[in-house]
Amino acid sequence: MTENKNKKNKAACAACDVKSDEACAACDKITVTETVCASCETRSEENCNGCEIVTDTVCAVCENRGEACADCGGETSQIVPEYTPDPEYILEVHDLKKYFPIKKSMFGKPLVYLKAVDNVSFSVKPGTTIGVVGESGCGKTTLGRTILKLYEPNGGKIFFEGDDITDLKRSEMRKYRTDIQLIFQDPYSSLPPRMTVGNIISEAVKVHHIVPKEQVHDYVLDTMKKCGLQPQYYDRYPHEFSGGQRQRICIARALAVKPKLVICDEPVSALDVSIQAQIINLLKELQQRMGLTYVFISHDLSVVKYITDQILVMYLGNMMELGDTDEIFDNPMHPYTKALFSAVPVPDPDVKMNRIILAGDIPSPANPPKGCKFHTRCSECMNVCRMVEPSYHEVSKGHFVACHLYDSEIMSKLDYYDVEYARLEAEAARKAEEEARSKAERRAKNPFIKAWDKTKSLFKKKDKSADETNTVAAEEKQSSEEPKNGD
Repeated sequence: MTENKNKKNKAACAACDVKSDEACAACDKITVTETVCASCETRSEENCNGCEIVTDTVCAVCENRGEACADCGGETSQIVPEYTPDPEYILEVHDLKKYFPIKKSMFGKPLVYLKAVDNVSFSVKPGTTIGVVGESGCGKTTLGRTILKLYEPNGGKIFFEGDDITDLKRSEMRKYRTDIQLIFQDPYSSLPPRMTVGNIISEAVKVHHIVPKEQVHDYVLDTMKKCGLQPQYYDRYPHEFSGGQRQRICIARALAVKPKLVICDEPVSALDVSIQAQIINLLKELQQRMGLTYVFISHDLSVVKYITDQILVMYLGNMMELGDTDEIFDNPMHPYTKALFSAVPVPDPDVKMNRIILAGDIPSPANPPKGCKFHTRCSECMNVCRMVEPSYHEVSKGHFVACHLYDSEIMSKLDYYDVEYARLEAEAARKAEEEARSKAERRAKNPFIKAWDKTKSLFKKKDKSADETNTVAAEEKQSSEEPKNGD
């Protein structure tokens, strides 16, 4: 009986392929959709052979697919295999997204999101450094903290040494904490003031059991020596050190747990120029000695050129350009990258600087412009840039650019986009005119508004007559005070 029952259960399970037909279409785009897709995936793993998700939301497919296909007119036009990480890379970031809700309904449902990181992808080989550059507020720090899982991503994938860590819980991430470390930007506020240097560095060593308990003291002293700190600093407090020495303590704290990947969040921006060079040289020396991999976040392009192997240029949460450091500096292709690099100072008064001045301010990430996010400040903006968001194109080996100027298909249809943009502008103007007309008609029909307008007009007349009276009185007073001709 038991065997028959098991056979029936297996047969039922084998026939239980779930089909989800746009189950998330009416859901909240981020929070509820995520929950529904996760439930489908869990039930599929526990009870069924497979789960077919039918949707027009590409993100939902990317997050949950084993294999995806594009359907057009009832026919399968393309089958996309499941994304698998490349073992050649220590870190892979695939279409990463991080959104912050900034406006909620009275029931707590998010209405407006700030897109701090949107569709960012890159890969890093072991022992190399990738630099993340861009203006303040472009999402550099948020990207680093999302990779560390200090912020939970809203979409995309994060692979570390081939393992998918995107959806890991806090307890599951614990085993990766020693492998991925962070060096904070401000050494003055990132160190606990009531702990000695020895306690600061040894705390994580004890928690993660890096070395036996009786060896912790010697291990910490050795780590301090590698970072240029004297043994007598062990019992001192952070306020007794300069900014450069404090940053060395932060570096020692990060390296004490023997990490493989270190995210450096502008580690030299708060230091003097001479101290910056010492810290950068220390980071390079430690990388060569320990085989470290860096994600180096900075807005100082001179420092980035010196220390990095790859450069990722970000603007308004989006990736603009990605490539090898020498290639990006010698041949910047995106208009934003050109403007950014033209601002790098050259210590030679005879060299003429060809500065590219960007007009206007960065748009709000809570309300980004349609199409290309950079088109509001771009000197080479076309009508298609205002309508269509550019995709990433590999213009040369390992050199990716998100710009329509390098998309031959788009450039061949510029006339079409010009006509379409003119049509959309005319339609928008017509709608605005109709809305203004209907608003005026509603005001004319509303008795309360008519009464209010009449009251306002009466007040305006009174104010006008009062002003005229005051003007006449002032003129009469002035004429009476003027001396007569005989005086």
